[in-house]
Amino acid sequence: MNKIGVYVLTLGPVQTNVYIAYNKESLECFIVDPSAQAGNIIDTIKEHNLKPVAILLTHGHFDHIMAVNELVKEYNIKVYISKFDDEMLYDSRKSGGSSFIGSGYVTKADVLLNDGDVLHLLDKDIVFIATPGHTKGSGCYYIADEKLLFSGDTVFREDCGRTDLYGGDNPSIIKSIYEKVLTLPDDVNILPGHMDMTTVAHEKKYNPVAIYVKKHGIDR
Repeated sequence: MNKIGVYVLTLGPVQTNVYIAYNKESLECFIVDPSAQAGNIIDTIKEHNLKPVAILLTHGHFDHIMAVNELVKEYNIKVYISKFDDEMLYDSRKSGGSSFIGSGYVTKADVLLNDGDVLHLLDKDIVFIATPGHTKGSGCYYIADEKLLFSGDTVFREDCGRTDLYGGDNPSIIKSIYEKVLTLPDDVNILPGHMDMTTVAHEKKYNPVAIYVKKHGIDR
């Protein structure tokens, strides 16, 4: 029986998935990519009597961070992000906020992560998997025994994140998806930053990155 449950809210100007993962026994929770509309997130937390312990950011784009400050103020919890995307949190040009929504929104992280770092939250080990390409510091959070991967904008259902913004790199995202995501067990559930949930098995078969690499190989 799974010990972790997940509530999903789709919020903000570009319909970003916000995940509230919680321990079904302790009711401790962490929030992945609080995109916007902090009140909606707080209401969900209150409705289910959850106890926030952290905010996990998959990358630094504006549409994944705009509720961070309000949640930190409300719950006094730490914010985690890759060390390579920390710069995006205090530079709205790099995060895209100033160009996409005309906002100078900035925030900060408390813990900067390296590839393979293990967080112990909700009585679970959560591995940070660096998956550069969408941004320099894009990463996924993996709970192996729950078969859950929070993938941010690295991989979507039958798609992948764009690479034409600051820090993006197309060869890097291809390598990240093929070597870091599609090598996970087939039954791992992928919870992406946008659109619907998928699985590793489904993406091995239908993701354009997998199809491309099978035809052309991978640039090393």
